[in-house]
Amino acid sequence: MDTIVFRFINLRAAATIAFALLFPTLGCADCPAESQWLPNTPAPAFDRPPPHPEPDCVFYKPAWHNFLFAARPVNGNPAFLSYPTIGDVFGPQIAPQFAAKRPNLLAVAPRGLKGSNNFDVATVRIPGPNDPGSINAGVRQAGFAGLLIDQDGQPIFYAIHINQTFAEFVSAKKLTTKAAVQSADPELELPKGAVELKSAWRVVPKNNPPADYITVAEASVPTLKRDGSKLVVDETAPPRTETVALLALHVVFIPEGHPEFVWATFEHVDGNGIRDLAPAAAAQPSVENGLPGGLDGPISTQDFVLYKSGTIASAANQFLTEAAMAAAFDEKSQTFTTGGKPIQTSIYRMFPGSKSVGTGTDEDGDIVDLNKSMTALFAKSAPNDARRNYRLVGAIWMDKPDQFKTNMSIANPAGMDTDNPAAIVAGEDGLSSLAMESFTQNSFVNCFSCHDTQAVTDNSGSVILQAKKLNVSHIFSKFVVDSK
Repeated sequence: MDTIVFRFINLRAAATIAFALLFPTLGCADCPAESQWLPNTPAPAFDRPPPHPEPDCVFYKPAWHNFLFAARPVNGNPAFLSYPTIGDVFGPQIAPQFAAKRPNLLAVAPRGLKGSNNFDVATVRIPGPNDPGSINAGVRQAGFAGLLIDQDGQPIFYAIHINQTFAEFVSAKKLTTKAAVQSADPELELPKGAVELKSAWRVVPKNNPPADYITVAEASVPTLKRDGSKLVVDETAPPRTETVALLALHVVFIPEGHPEFVWATFEHVDGNGIRDLAPAAAAQPSVENGLPGGLDGPISTQDFVLYKSGTIASAANQFLTEAAMAAAFDEKSQTFTTGGKPIQTSIYRMFPGSKSVGTGTDEDGDIVDLNKSMTALFAKSAPNDARRNYRLVGAIWMDKPDQFKTNMSIANPAGMDTDNPAAIVAGEDGLSSLAMESFTQNSFVNCFSCHDTQAVTDNSGSVILQAKKLNVSHIFSKFVVDSK
């Protein structure tokens, strides 16, 4: 076995050298940005990336390219705001939590908990405050389970967009009724070039929006109200028009040969290129208690957008109960307060390098190199471009996509890291967006923990969508759940 691993490492080293010779570099990075990406980003090609032993750079680069293309400025807004939404494709009744869409306005919804396809999941990868059962139990109930709240007491909102390739596939396959989705061929796959984008947004002052974010001056935001011990959208009140700033973006795309999607996530950074939504733990979580290195204590003495200075690990990454949220919600200001002060949910990154296996805390070297190369490219070619304020956190994909099939859980065997020659899943297997999977990092440790091809069940255990390859996108299961 040692000989096999040694040969594999040598192959990867040789592939890295070959890759560096084949592609022009920007600076001295081993994973270089492409100079033609800026200032005017061309459309991605969605070519087939080679598997290991090629370096992971061949997946991180198209992730960056897709981010740049989707977020490129068009008429003052990121391009993806013009992409179809769930409501555009399936009808507005399918997205009842989103504010009513108005011409040229971003329509957002409160970001609550998201669970797995199979609500019978009961295993916990890492001990922590939120087990899969409690998360899944609240996902499809009325109200909003597990809202993320920033340091100003503002709920975080989100939006979902798909590109034209995805939308045209839905139309061509006539997947626009509940019955059609439920009866779709289990082997039907989404096509090359399909893109799904999930964005997280923070309400900011209209007269003083932050200059170092992608902002949208007018977004359609739902008005919330208390309904007993729950929060609900006030359907009698018109949507509010607010200015919002982009915190994070999931960029999910299908290159040739990868119908499972490549799942990448980007987050906001400060002027030094350091991610600033929330801090990362100094050590991997303990398998005994889920705390960083097994020890409790403050994650940081600094305030972040989604973390209050001094919050200890055991008090972080926990969502408020619906009753607590309702009690603290001020309907006039649409914020959460107690004693006249805003309340918040403090978040930190459990897996500091976005890897769930091993003791290392460093990020993948190719991600570090590519992000540094992008910093140089922005400085050279687009110094005032708002996209410069975001960086790749990581990505995850199947290293052996030929094994993608119906009714499969997409995961490596327990304890196997993503660089192992036998690994099915490659990239960051501890990847979460701190603005979207804030409370599920210990339970659903990466995108494939929730997105797979197994049957979709509700919280009573009833199957609402049989096992299908399409189930890897929750757009179809959301359609089925919300259809009456």
